[in-house]
Amino acid sequence: MRPLDATLDYLRFVLDVAERARTAGVGPLQAARDTDLGRFTEWPDAERIVGNLHRAYADLDGAQCGAPIDVMGALADMVDYNGGGPLTCLA
Repeated sequence: MRPLDATLDYLRFVLDVAERARTAGVGPLQAARDTDLGRFTEWPDAERIVGNLHRAYADLDGAQCGAPIDVMGALADMVDYNGGGPLTCLA
């Protein structure tokens, strides 16, 4: 699969997870923990799912595209998802 197609698939996956989890009243960190990343499991920086879910939640809540999110909260959730270890940033 071409990289652009794979990235678009991932973004659709993130949006689908966000829509379902937000409807269920689950926050981004718990949504990430509850989600099987499937074919994206082997992608570097798995903790990115948390940051991407924070962005998707804000967009679904009607925030203007590119509107600020709680960056420090998102990063803290990413570290928590990563077992407390530093973020790798390999992507």
